[in-house]
Amino acid sequence: MSLPRSTRLSDAGVIRQVLAQRPQTTKYIAAHSLNEKGLGFALTVPKRLAKRAVDRNRIKRLMREIYRTSPMAGANQEQLLVLRLRKKIGDRTKNRLREAERLEIRAELQSLFLKK
Repeated sequence: MSLPRSTRLSDAGVIRQVLAQRPQTTKYIAAHSLNEKGLGFALTVPKRLAKRAVDRNRIKRLMREIYRTSPMAGANQEQLLVLRLRKKIGDRTKNRLREAERLEIRAELQSLFLKK
C-alpha cells in the first residue's frame, strides 16, 4: 500500500513554511508540522548526512512506512508534516547505515507519531 498522491507535499513555498516551524526532535529525526492548511507529507534526507543512496532510500522507506501505518495518517487531521534527517549516520562505520542505527531511527519515528 502506497501513500496517495494527494498526501504528498510538492510546493516549495509550503514546504518552506512548514520547515520554519519549530520541530519536535529526536537524536536522528526532526518533525516539522503546521496545523493550518490541509493534509500533506514530505521527507528530506540530505546527501551530506547519509552519503550512500542505499541508506537515504532505506531511511525514506522507513519514514513513509511509519507515517502510513500511524493512526495520524488514517485520521482526517488537517496537518502538514515534513520529516527531516538531522544527524549524520554511520560516523564510525564508513558512512554506512548499520542495523543498530536503523532500529534506533525506526523507534524514534514510532515515538514521534505516538506522541501526536
